[in-house]
Amino acid sequence: MNRFLKAFAIIGFITFLASCKKDDNNYTPPRDYNVQYASEKDSIKKYLKTHYMTVDADFNVQLDSIDPDNPRPSIWDQTEYPIDSVTVKLKDLAYYHNTTNTPEYKVYYIKFRQGVGDKPTRGDDVLVSYRGTRLDLTQFDYDPYPQSPLSLSSVIEGWQAIMPLFNAGTYVAEPNSPNPARYENYGAGIMFVPSGLGYYNTGSGAVGAYQSLVFSFKLYAVNYADTDKDGIPDRYEYDQDPNEDIGKVDTDGDYIPNYLDTDDDGDGASTKLELKIPGSSPTAYYTFDNAPDCSGDQTTASRRRLYLDATCKKKP
Repeated sequence: MNRFLKAFAIIGFITFLASCKKDDNNYTPPRDYNVQYASEKDSIKKYLKTHYMTVDADFNVQLDSIDPDNPRPSIWDQTEYPIDSVTVKLKDLAYYHNTTNTPEYKVYYIKFRQGVGDKPTRGDDVLVSYRGTRLDLTQFDYDPYPQSPLSLSSVIEGWQAIMPLFNAGTYVAEPNSPNPARYENYGAGIMFVPSGLGYYNTGSGAVGAYQSLVFSFKLYAVNYADTDKDGIPDRYEYDQDPNEDIGKVDTDGDYIPNYLDTDDDGDGASTKLELKIPGSSPTAYYTFDNAPDCSGDQTTASRRRLYLDATCKKKP
């Protein structure tokens, strides 16, 4: 995996999971998030209104600035692929709880195709081809033929916010055919990420501090993960609303979202222990679908499962 994409959040700002050690001499102290985003917000919107894109049949994207002598519809004004946005506020995510006074980031994105396969959560592994450029059109990262999945939990917040809005494709391998195996009907799009959801005050190589970034991508496949190894796949780590961003689901209010928490309800018994089927030999565990509530009911879809109910005490 190319080192430019990997990043994780620590105490309110995002830093690289780089394959080489960061040069401390290039460290840039973090600026106020609101002041920095106010500047970038204008720059991103200006970029969208002064650049155009061409998208081919395979959803490969070319970006360029508009020439006044040869005007074209801007990314902002073109209508073939309507531009959309989501709002992300870092302090709304439990694992950013030490970050205060962060802005509400508007992340613009465009769907070229939704996709027909699985939809990832921010904790799952995805097979993605992508190209990353700066607003000055400099390419800093490119992976057209990905060989292995990457974990969304270890990449920048912009990816974690946008990628779950798309579906993967379907894998096609034709026996005795000269055609190579391939993915079809995959999700494809482009996102415009402010630095607060990217690399912020850290950088490496062609990605400097405080740079807004553009990623075009194709989501080929999803491997569902169980990040905290508690027996509940990340896609089921919600409490009541299955559409909730799992980064915001923190049943016991301990500032650790359920998908990173081995004791989701904070009752002192691990989720894994609470999923153990009593009397089973060899040891067997409830799945998400058949995990009962406190009364033992396994039939009501809206029931609160025992590992999410601190009143359901189950000690080692």
